[in-house]
Amino acid sequence: MYHFFKHAFIFSCAIMALACSHSTAPTGKARITGKFAGAFSAEQTFTVKVAVPNLVVGVSKQFDEYETKLTEDGSFSLSIPLFNAAYAILSINDNDKNYGAVFLSPDKETKLALSLNETDKIQIKVIKGQGLTPEEIDITNSLFVEFIQKKIDPNSLSELRFDMSPEEYMDYILQWTEKQISIIVGGGENLPENLKQMLNEQLKWYTYINYLFGYEDMVRYLYENQQTGKETDDAVFIPVKPDKTYYSFLRFFDFNNPPCFNNPDYPKIFQQILANSVLNIPRIDSLPLTDWLKEVKTIMAPLVGSDTGLFYDMLALHAYLQQLGESKPLSTGQIAEIKSFFKNPTYTDFIFAENDTLLKQAYSSNADNKKTVESIVSSYKGKVVVIDFWATWCGPCLQAMEDMKPMKAELKNKDVVFVYITDPSSPKDLWEKKKEEIGDEQYYLTDDEIKYIKICFGINSIPTYLIFDANGELKNKFSGFPGVEEMRKMIEKLL
Repeated sequence: MYHFFKHAFIFSCAIMALACSHSTAPTGKARITGKFAGAFSAEQTFTVKVAVPNLVVGVSKQFDEYETKLTEDGSFSLSIPLFNAAYAILSINDNDKNYGAVFLSPDKETKLALSLNETDKIQIKVIKGQGLTPEEIDITNSLFVEFIQKKIDPNSLSELRFDMSPEEYMDYILQWTEKQISIIVGGGENLPENLKQMLNEQLKWYTYINYLFGYEDMVRYLYENQQTGKETDDAVFIPVKPDKTYYSFLRFFDFNNPPCFNNPDYPKIFQQILANSVLNIPRIDSLPLTDWLKEVKTIMAPLVGSDTGLFYDMLALHAYLQQLGESKPLSTGQIAEIKSFFKNPTYTDFIFAENDTLLKQAYSSNADNKKTVESIVSSYKGKVVVIDFWATWCGPCLQAMEDMKPMKAELKNKDVVFVYITDPSSPKDLWEKKKEEIGDEQYYLTDDEIKYIKICFGINSIPTYLIFDANGELKNKFSGFPGVEEMRKMIEKLL
């Protein structure tokens, strides 16, 4: 019950938070304190647990949990890192009957009073700060669930067509959302007017995130289903790709209002923006942070209606996480930029913790995986070893191999060996054919082996080359084919 409640409750959290938030940038941790009033048995123990919405990871880890026990005098204190103001779930002894909701804000204290009633149920009273009543929680949860159950069903809505233009589709979704929200929110007679307004905004968030970004997938689905039983040609249906103006719907999101972060779908916004081929946001590891932000704001400011604020903090945060997710650790320059850019240490602590996790994984596996390269090189003692990281789908890789054929023929009787390494991104059957054409020494490594070799040697693209001398020492490492003559010079220098 408690865990089910957490998943439903997160949506209503944002509603009250919108009414209670402040606009100043957060700087650190929230403090929550409390004391038990009245006597209780010495044998009784109480564990206070606070679950705070994870504002970055989202649905895969909706809450970060912190807990402590009451001291002998019945008091407790917790310091909780926050990205921004948020509602948190408070429970005692993990009991679904002993819960409450408290509003936490960076650098502010929330005070509680705990007590036992006549049936030994724990009562939670907010002395300093904001809380939600059980009635408000129940009403907002039930209204949200009712809205979700009315989600758009493309099979039952004849108004949705596969030949809708992006603009027609967007207009339909916006109108449908307004209509359903007016029905749902209008049914909450016992809900205060300010909560109705906040619920209205939260339901818009849910619909826009889940449907407006999905135009191409939706019309492709509609095409496949609306063509059932009809004669069709064999041509592949390709939806119209929206242009940048389509994403003007982003103005409907109040990105710079911190409590929006309580939405578990919130991280999807940044992930979709960064992955969107139309918006074409540059990779954060391709530019200094100030230059990256300048390019990003040129693209996004006309769409979101602002070139400042927390939106850009969160977009940068997710861009760094995107890089780490591809097993690319932060560079020394990036670490310095992160420390300078983010004012709230919760952001920097989070990014650096993720980077440390990646590095630890690399260290734990590199011992064996680095030996993979060392083992390959040691197999050719006394020879210069040229390792070529390539893939069957990499045109520049294949062209470089073709260009080097005459040079390799000239060096055939010299103490040099050419080694070619690829991974499962190259289909095994195609690799089998290609390796016969290429010749020389061929290795097909696993995903884990190649991942940590790339981390260890800083390989971010292909083709990449490692050249070892006859003693097995790495002398040259570079990405991109430098040309036959430059390659020849580097090899002959070591012979």
